[in-house]
Amino acid sequence: HKLIFANWYQRYRGFTASYTRMRRAFGRLESWAREHSPTVLRSLAPGLNWVCGVSVPVRELLEVVSDSPDIRDFIMAHHLHDGQRRRQWFLEFGLFGSYECYGEFCSLSWLSSRMLQIIQMGRFRILIFAWCHLTRNYLGIVVGCPAVHNTRLLHHVVQLQPQSYRFVDKGLFGEFFTSYVDELVAGHHDVTEDSISMMPNHGPHTGSSISHGIKTTVSTMFCVDETPRFHVYRYQVTFELVDSDALGYSSVQLESRHWLMRFANDEYVHANGPGVVGEFPMLSVDQPYYRYCSRIEDDPTGLQVVGFEGRFSFVPGSLENPKGPNISLPVPFIELPIPLEII
Repeated sequence: HKLIFANWYQRYRGFTASYTRMRRAFGRLESWAREHSPTVLRSLAPGLNWVCGVSVPVRELLEVVSDSPDIRDFIMAHHLHDGQRRRQWFLEFGLFGSYECYGEFCSLSWLSSRMLQIIQMGRFRILIFAWCHLTRNYLGIVVGCPAVHNTRLLHHVVQLQPQSYRFVDKGLFGEFFTSYVDELVAGHHDVTEDSISMMPNHGPHTGSSISHGIKTTVSTMFCVDETPRFHVYRYQVTFELVDSDALGYSSVQLESRHWLMRFANDEYVHANGPGVVGEFPMLSVDQPYYRYCSRIEDDPTGLQVVGFEGRFSFVPGSLENPKGPNISLPVPFIELPIPLEII
C-alpha cells in the first residue's frame, strides 16, 4: 500500500484538495441516491484504478485536458466513479437529469473516460462528458478557445449552441458538480420512478405558488439543441395536490391556461388556450400529481422574450360534471435563463 501511494503521489502531486472535495461530494451523492434513486446509484461505474501508472485511462485524460489545477476535480471524479454504466436500462436514468417534451425524451448520462470525446465548434474545443443518446443535448468542458476568452471560459462547464454561439456557463467542474449535488440533497430536483428531473423546482428561473391546496411549480431552461435563429426555452409545469381539505372538492379538472409573456421592449402578449399540450388533467387524492413540458420562444419578428407569468383555471369536479365555480391557480413572474453570447 505504501508503494501504491508513493506511485500515486508522484504522478498526482497537488490532487489532495481535489480528492477531498470530490470524495465528499460523491459521498453525499451516494447517500442521497441510496434513498431517492437507487437505479442512478447502481448505474455509477467503479472508479479508475490507481495502481498502474501507464495504462490507467486517466493518463489519456491528462493528455486531452492538460494537468491544470482547474481540471483536477474533473479527473478526480473519474477516479471515484468512472461515469455511468452504458447498459440499455440505465440510459433513461442520466445522472444530470431527464425531461420529456412533446414526445422527445432526453436524459444526460455521465460518460466514462473511454467515451469522452472532443468536438470542434468554430474556434472552441469542447470535451463532452455528459451526453443524451436520443437528442443533441450535452454537457462539456471548454478545453480550447481564443486567448481573449481564456479567463472567462477555459475549463468551464458549458452548453454551447452551434452557429449562434449562445451558451450557458456553469463554472468550473468542481463548483458545478458540488452545487448540483447540493441541489439534489436539498430536494431541488424532483425524482419520479428513480429519474431525476433536469429542471430544478427551486432557485433562479423558477416560480411556485400554493392556492386552494394545489402547489403549482414552473421551471425553465434554455434549449441548446433548438434552432439558433431564436431564443427557445423549455418550461415544465407541475401541479401537486398538497392539501385536500383546503381544496374542498374530491377532484378538480384543468379547463384552460392563460400566459402573459413579456418581451425585451417591455411589451406584453397574452396567450390563452384550452387545457395543456392537448390534455385536460384531473387532480384528486388518488391522482395528486401532474406534470407537462412545453416551449416558449422569441417573437417571429426577432423580439426577445424575457419572462412570463400566468394562471390556470380548474373546474371543481370535472368538465362534464362541475361541482362549483372555477378556481384559479396563479403563476408568479418567471425570468427566463437568457444565455450569454460570444461576440
